[in-house]
Amino acid sequence: MLTIARHADNGGGRVRASVAGSVANVTVSISITLDDELGEELNAAVAGRNRSALVAEAIREYLDRRAVSAAAAWHASLDGDDAAVFAEFNAAW
Repeated sequence: MLTIARHADNGGGRVRASVAGSVANVTVSISITLDDELGEELNAAVAGRNRSALVAEAIREYLDRRAVSAAAAWHASLDGDDAAVFAEFNAAW
């Protein structure tokens, strides 16, 4: 839980929000109910290791694939001058 302390500004009655420290990482807890078959597959894949780490890695890989797919779709949607510039850029690679 993130707590934000609010203090009245001495000047014009404005409210200023301050957060103690900076938030670099936020941990989110999720609960997932697996069917029996998927639960067994997960247990076999984990083989005594950290289940949370394996699930986190799978989520990251899924999000990476979605990002790559979205970028590919965006590139495919380019036309005219944008498509020409993109083709020129890719030719260098």
